[in-house]
Amino acid sequence: MDGAFENPFKADIQPRRPGESIKVAETVLKRRDRNLKAAGERAAKVASIRRAQKDYKKGKIRIVRAEKLIKQNRLKKVDRERLKHKTKKKIKVGQGKCVAAVRNGRQGGSFEVQKALKDMGLQQIHTVAFFENNDETAKNLSIVRPFVFWGPPSFKTVSTIMQKKALFKDPKKPKKKISLSDNTMVEEHLSDVGCLCTEDISHAVFTCSKSFDKIKQRLWPVPLGDAKKSSGMVHDKDFTFGDMKSNVNNKITKLLGN
Repeated sequence: MDGAFENPFKADIQPRRPGESIKVAETVLKRRDRNLKAAGERAAKVASIRRAQKDYKKGKIRIVRAEKLIKQNRLKKVDRERLKHKTKKKIKVGQGKCVAAVRNGRQGGSFEVQKALKDMGLQQIHTVAFFENNDETAKNLSIVRPFVFWGPPSFKTVSTIMQKKALFKDPKKPKKKISLSDNTMVEEHLSDVGCLCTEDISHAVFTCSKSFDKIKQRLWPVPLGDAKKSSGMVHDKDFTFGDMKSNVNNKITKLLGN
């Protein structure tokens, strides 16, 4: 029948003996077809509901409580006042050529702070990025000071991060993150700037060589672990921020879980 729901696995009913007619009533067959069609419609409806639930969990439908909005606005107001009254004295970030800056878990921040964090690649909490020790870096760090801690990294720290956590950017797929699995990956992505292994990357970053900017453009900010979870201080409300000098190496080591 045209438009009827057909089950490809339904048995073909035959007479019990040759010459006899089929004793199963036509109404029974129609009822069976209706039951099969209803079961298919129910299964499709259940699948649709489950997809909607997954989309809700992914954040397509966001519900923000009024208390949270008020808290965020207060934090932004406080941060704007901080930027208005901050001293014009330049921040000193040590004597090293390289500066490692790590985003802490503090929420909030004014528009200027959010923009600076985005430009520095430190939007996500507990990520580390490397910068050249110059006036521009010092200016950005003074803007984002409550949300970042920094210091001159040791070569061992830089090398550990590159070996364990480095992520490449795929030129063809800008949003894709490629894990550094071996030196073959380094040669494929960075051979044109003179890097053939992780040791070469670490040296170029630590010394802020001529290829430093090109290497930064091809690497994602490195995600680290959560210090509160790793140390058990889940309810600690104090955030590390500001210049940690050489102690930044110990902090990064804890975040890496070493």
